Amino acid sequence: MKVFLANNAPAIFALAGVIFGTLATGFINYMSVTKEMKLRLTEKLLDKKLEAHESLLNIVVLIRTMVLAGGEDRIGELKRHPLIMDSTKNMNDFLDQFNAVHNTAERWLSSPIKREVSFFLDYFVNLNEFARTANDEALQEAGSVIRNDFIDIALRLENCAHDFFNKDMLRLNYKTDREWHKFPVEETLRKLDETQFYKNKKLIIKILRGYT
Repeated sequence: MKVFLANNAPAIFALAGVIFGTLATGFINYMSVTKEMKLRLTEKLLDKKLEAHESLLNIVVLIRTMVLAGGEDRIGELKRHPLIMDSTKNMNDFLDQFNAVHNTAERWLSSPIKREVSFFLDYFVNLNEFARTANDEALQEAGSVIRNDFIDIALRLENCAHDFFNKDMLRLNYKTDREWHKFPVEETLRKLDETQFYKNKKLIIKILRGYT
């Protein structure tokens, strides 16, 4: 055996080198392919998340868009109201559009945005319930009282989206958030109580019902 090894050492080392080289090449190729597949998957997932946040930002533009009504409001500023509250049709169309975007994008949104979106839905559904029988003039008048709510909510949604762009996108964080999508009940109620709608709820109801 020793004689065999001694006589064939060059061939054995050459064969071992070939085997080692083949294994090393195969391993490197495997790692390269695996890394490439992971990068492709990451790119696709990030594209989904990016598309979801961009679609939500398009909705945010609608939320904060105001319409000049002419004259002054109750606090002496230029009277204006959210475009969403310019008419019953606008409110219904917006709710349909918002729900469509939310249902499509929700799974790809970051948790902070999910919570803000859920809060806005709570707010808007409550408002819509009182506005169900109001005419366009009543909606516009009520909208001039609570317009800052729409501006504040739009700003919070926009800030959450930019946090995603500045953090998750730059860090290539492709994982979806699994945290609970709503604020705790106590926090939701507190945030609602801080809105102009809830602070002026009796006035808003009176306006909406007074013009019907």
